[in-house]
Amino acid sequence: MITSFVHSTYCNAALFGGLLFVIMGYLIARFPPKSVNAWYGYRSFLSTRNQEMWEAANKDAALVSKKVGFVLMLIGICCALIFERQSDWFMYITVGTLVAGVLYIVGDTEWMLSNEFDEEGKRRVPPKL
Repeated sequence: MITSFVHSTYCNAALFGGLLFVIMGYLIARFPPKSVNAWYGYRSFLSTRNQEMWEAANKDAALVSKKVGFVLMLIGICCALIFERQSDWFMYITVGTLVAGVLYIVGDTEWMLSNEFDEEGKRRVPPKL
């Protein structure tokens, strides 16, 4: 039974990665990391400059992660219904969309940080409510 699921098209990277992104986004939004030294959270050079940037980065990354996760799950389900077996193209599409999703989350969050904060880590524009 487990073997048949592992070899089915419903066992794909886009579906599992999307589910992981939705769970991760929900948990970070629900339980935001308190400080830069927390063991979880969105961690990059820009996000760890100060506490305000850390909070903004984690809030944005959680929101974008949930959105990307739902899109990835939809793509994973569509691929599972379209393909009859786990072919090369099936793998290219499901893994490629997962990699693109990760790059989008990082790119969007870094773009937001570089637009909203100046070189010293001070907010340029008032926060969006």
